Amino acid sequence: MKRTVTLLIAFLLLLPMGFAQETPDYLQIAGKVIDGTSGKPLHYASVNLAGTNISNVSNADGFFTLKVDPRTAPSALLTVSYLGYTTVTLKLADFEGYDLKNPLKIELMQVSLSLNPSLIRAQNPEELLLAALYRIKQNYPDKHVGMTAFYRELVKKGNSKYLTMNEAILDINKAPYNSYQIDRVGIYKGRGSQNYDATDTLFIKYQGGVVSILEIDQAKNPFALVSLYEVPHFYDVKSEPAEFVGDRMFYVLSFDQKPSVEDIYMRGKVYIDSESLAIGRIEMWMNVEGREDAVELFVLKRPQSTRFEVKSASYVINYKCTDNKWYYDYGKMELKFETRRKRSLFRNHYTVLSEIAVTDHKSEPPVIERDARVRFKDQMTEKVSAFTDDNFWENYNVIEPDADIEAIIRKIVRQLKRHNLE
Repeated sequence: MKRTVTLLIAFLLLLPMGFAQETPDYLQIAGKVIDGTSGKPLHYASVNLAGTNISNVSNADGFFTLKVDPRTAPSALLTVSYLGYTTVTLKLADFEGYDLKNPLKIELMQVSLSLNPSLIRAQNPEELLLAALYRIKQNYPDKHVGMTAFYRELVKKGNSKYLTMNEAILDINKAPYNSYQIDRVGIYKGRGSQNYDATDTLFIKYQGGVVSILEIDQAKNPFALVSLYEVPHFYDVKSEPAEFVGDRMFYVLSFDQKPSVEDIYMRGKVYIDSESLAIGRIEMWMNVEGREDAVELFVLKRPQSTRFEVKSASYVINYKCTDNKWYYDYGKMELKFETRRKRSLFRNHYTVLSEIAVTDHKSEPPVIERDARVRFKDQMTEKVSAFTDDNFWENYNVIEPDADIEAIIRKIVRQLKRHNLE
């Protein structure tokens, strides 16, 4: 598990590449999600078009867009939810007259927790976490599940320059949660772009992104880098205020490695469904800050003339409940590091980001032949070239590095459905 994110560094010079512009053929709505009391934006609020797979999440400013078929009825319902807040339901017609420059403001009110004391379990936080981990076999699929997912990975220099951008539609054979089998993944369609010039002294190759983002499934693999039985020995666990998503209440536990543990482990939060004790969401950070040895966890090869420092490594895993089973739904990994050449005062900052969002579940998992599987040693930049199909992407012919991943999915759902029928 400590191979979660790996980089391969080398010197190289490449020419930039570009894409054509997009021609929209959809209805686009825009909104801004804010706290109804303070007016502060709520980031990562969930936005869903009822009865469909169309959804999105708000960005750091609370802003979101949703692109839907123009034939969708104005009375179609849209739900906006956020942990700890009441859910708001709107009609598409409510967005009429609003646009990207003037989005509809959606106010969410915090839930006032007035809980019957009998609903709060008497267990201590550590016992509650262990109970959730023990119930994984009951709460998650016990057989192979087929998934279609959208994946993207980005390498950015500074605040604006994107060096590498790759996107792919993946076929996934998700292994049962009650076995030690590994997930199998293949590429259905893919494309990428590299954008290096003479001013770039480092060429960054991102290895293992697709495999790693499935391995951060904390319900399938060791929790926060340790086994179930090791959790009490490595981590301190504390209770946080309970939170709601819609009508579901989640116990919230924070965890951090014990002060006596010298190696690099994790800190974060776990959201546990109060009824099923399923883990619904995990947010965690590796304790790399101020650790010179952290670079060995992420960099396979580097030039001796350059110093590396890992600034942060963060992870988000979200699960979705369907028919009383919880499924891997979304994953995100983000690594930030800094480089400085010897005898130089100047520093360069880099961000490596990968995200995956599941768009569909299938009762019959796909058969992914051995030669077609994506492996940890693979680099997406090299893999996607074999799957490029400009006709597949159609109007979505621009890689939008700053767009929310689930907003991007909306643009390709139509192509996926059509290709599945061919």
